[in-house]
Amino acid sequence: MNLFKNKRSKEASDKVNDRLAAVLANRLIKVQFRVAHYLNAWFNTYSVKQKKWILILSGLLVAGFLITGVFSSFYSIPLWSQGNYTSAHIGMASEIPKPNLSKHQLIDSLTIKK
Repeated sequence: MNLFKNKRSKEASDKVNDRLAAVLANRLIKVQFRVAHYLNAWFNTYSVKQKKWILILSGLLVAGFLITGVFSSFYSIPLWSQGNYTSAHIGMASEIPKPNLSKHQLIDSLTIKK
């Protein structure tokens, strides 16, 4: 995390960034500890037989979700190209130059100044 680019010296900004990262990590660990403590208290209220059934059912649910994800997708990927549009990338031409042009376009069409 670089919060201060040129306003302070590198050592001072490193100390501030390290302190901020430590505070955020500490808060995340506290939240994880609270969630784990709540789930532990909730799970321990059940008998051994109920715990086994909860684990078996949750395992079957996760396995079913994973198997469903293998055989079907939640988004569609087109099998064929939707026209001959290619996305422009930095440093690449936005389209292939026509053979009748004498000067080839080497940069994206948005950056050409007329």
